[in-house]
Amino acid sequence: MTETAPAFTKPQIRSIMTGLMLALFLASLDQTIVATALSSIATDLGGWESLSWVVSAYLIASTVTTPIYGRLSDLYGRRPVLLVSVTGFVFGALLCAASQDMTQLILARVVQGLGGGGLRSVSVAVVGDIFPPRDRARVQGYLSSVFATASIGGPILGGLFADYLTWHWIFLIDAPLGAAAFALTYFQLRRLPKPGRRPVIDWLGALFILLSATPLLFGITAAQRSGSFLAPLPLGCFAMGLVFLVALAKTESVAVEPMLPPRLFRNREFVLSNVVTCTASMANIGLVIHIPLAFQLMAGLTANQAGLRMIAITLGSVSGSFIGGQLVGRLGRYRFAPVTGAGVAALMCFVIAWMGLGHNLLLDMGATLLLGLAFGCSFAPMTVAIQNALEPRDGGIGVGCMFFFRLLGGAFGVAVLSGLLFSWLRATVPGGLAGRELFAAAGPAALEGAFSAVFAAAGLVMLVNLAAALALRDLPLRGR
Repeated sequence: MTETAPAFTKPQIRSIMTGLMLALFLASLDQTIVATALSSIATDLGGWESLSWVVSAYLIASTVTTPIYGRLSDLYGRRPVLLVSVTGFVFGALLCAASQDMTQLILARVVQGLGGGGLRSVSVAVVGDIFPPRDRARVQGYLSSVFATASIGGPILGGLFADYLTWHWIFLIDAPLGAAAFALTYFQLRRLPKPGRRPVIDWLGALFILLSATPLLFGITAAQRSGSFLAPLPLGCFAMGLVFLVALAKTESVAVEPMLPPRLFRNREFVLSNVVTCTASMANIGLVIHIPLAFQLMAGLTANQAGLRMIAITLGSVSGSFIGGQLVGRLGRYRFAPVTGAGVAALMCFVIAWMGLGHNLLLDMGATLLLGLAFGCSFAPMTVAIQNALEPRDGGIGVGCMFFFRLLGGAFGVAVLSGLLFSWLRATVPGGLAGRELFAAAGPAALEGAFSAVFAAAGLVMLVNLAAALALRDLPLRGR
C-alpha cells in the first residue's frame, strides 16, 4: 500500500464511510446484542455450563486474527481483505442462527470470529488510506459514534429479539447489515491502490501469531473463572503462549515479508501508543463491567436502573472521542489528548474509590460522565498517532496490532479487577463461599472496601497510562 490514494468526491466518501461504519457496527454490536440473549439461548439449547463460551469463542477467534487481517490488507489491498472479513462474519452468523445445540453454536461462533477479526482493523486502515492524519483525527469522532450506538442499541435489540421473536434473530440481523456493508465497499473501494507486486505471505508467522495469542487469551479467561492467575490451567496457558511467542520472534526476524514486522517494535511511538491503548482498555473495560455491579450490590439498584446510569459513561466516551478528535485535527498535535484523558481518568477513579457509587444520582452521573469523557480522549488520537508514525506500507498491521492490544488489555483488565474483587471479599467474608453466595453474605462494609479497591486499582493503571502518554513525542500530523 505504498502508492498514492486517488482523490474521492464527497458523495464517494460518504458512501465509503457508510459502508465502513456498517462494518464497524457489525463488530461492535456482536458482544452487546449476544450478551443480552444468553439466557434465552441456554433455555432453548441447554448447556448452561458452556454458556460463557458463546462469548469467549468469538472474542478469542476475532482477537487473534486481527493483526493477521491488518497485515494481509497491507499486502493484498484493503478491499479484498475487508470483503472476505464481512463475508466470513455473515456466514458465521448464519451458522449461529441455524445451530441446533450448544456445541454447534460455539463452533459457529469461532467461524464468525475468524471472519470478524478484520472488520475493525481493516475498516480503520481504509480511513487511513483516504484521509491524511490531520483530517483523520476528525473522522474518528464519527467512528466512535458507531461504538456508542452499538453499546446502547445492542442490549435493547437483543432483549426485543429474545422476548418477542427468537434468539436466532440476534444473528440473522447481521445478514442485511453485512450485505449493505459489502455492497457499499465493493464498488467504491475499487479505486484504492493495490500492491504493485505479488506478495510473499509469511504463513509460518501467521501460525505462530495464532499459537501464541490463543493460549494467552485462554489463560486470561481461565484466570477470570478460577479467580487466580496462579492456578495450574492459567499458568500452563501462559507458559505455552510465551514459548510460541519466542518462536514467533525468531521466525519474524528472518522472514522475507514478516507477518508481524520487527521494525514496528523499534518504533518508539508505535510501542508507546500501544501501551496507552492497552492500559486504557484495561481500566475502561474493567470498569464498564464492574460499575453496574457496584450499582446493584452497593445501592440495591435493579439491572435496568444500573443500565440506565451507564448511559452517562457511554455518552461521555463518545463525546470525549469526538471532542478530542476535533481538537487534534485543528491543532495538528495529539499528545495533549491522552495526557489529559489519563490524568482525569486516574483522578476520577480515585474519587469514586473514596466516595463510592449509588449514594446520589447526580453524583453518579457526573462522575461516570467525566470518566467516559476522559477515556474517550485517551482512545481518540491513538489510531492517528500510530498511522502518523508508521510508513504507509505498515498502516494495516499497525492498526491491527492496536486493536489486538486493546482487546487483550480489556480482557486482562476484566480478569484482574474481577480477581481483586473476589479476593477482597473472600478475605473479608468467612466460610469459603463463592459466586452469588459470596456477594449475598458480604455486608455493606465488605462490599464498599472491595469496590473501593477495584476503583483504586483502575486508577493506578491509568497512572501507568499517564506515564506512557507523557513519554509520547508530539509529532506534527501529516497533512497529506
